[in-house]
Amino acid sequence: MKTPDKTILVTGFSPFPGAPVNPTQVLMHRLPKRLSNRETGIDFVFRVLPTTWAARADTTARLLEELQPDAVVHFGLDGTRRTINIETRAVNRATRIRPDASGRKPAQPVLTPGAVRYRPATLPARPLRDAALSAGAPAKISADAGTYLCNATLWDTLGSGTPAIFVHVPSLPRGRHDRRPGFTLIEEAAVRILLETARRLR
Repeated sequence: MKTPDKTILVTGFSPFPGAPVNPTQVLMHRLPKRLSNRETGIDFVFRVLPTTWAARADTTARLLEELQPDAVVHFGLDGTRRTINIETRAVNRATRIRPDASGRKPAQPVLTPGAVRYRPATLPARPLRDAALSAGAPAKISADAGTYLCNATLWDTLGSGTPAIFVHVPSLPRGRHDRRPGFTLIEEAAVRILLETARRLR
């Protein structure tokens, strides 16, 4: 098969306060084993992003410049969710209540002073939600990516003009009565989300 001519950047995050284990970091190590460039015809590039405000813009901008991806799918953890959420927009806000992994907070309550209030995601949310549902995972479309680093990362990527979307996953279940999806199901949903993204780039 010829060398892939399309690239999808896929990111997860390192742990942060309140989340000593971030399942999206584990995903970035597991997904390369499930998504072969040779089989999909797409060059998937997986990266773990530091969960700090200081690294936010520099890390995202550097990856986009280096890789010139055709699309970006960000994965992040939201411990308040019980489903996989496909985020349809990023807002121009930054929380100054929650510290990042280095214990710091953003310098200002907006991401880009004077910019628009929000930026819409530029990959289709509904087909990606349906792809997650096809794995048997609970999944929804959401218009609330929060105001933490997940939202900021999507904001930065959309500002670059690169087609992008953000996928929030819930915390892993604790005990047999916890209805949140386990890691195996989250991984399968992620695989199908990425295959659907790839299909739309071909």
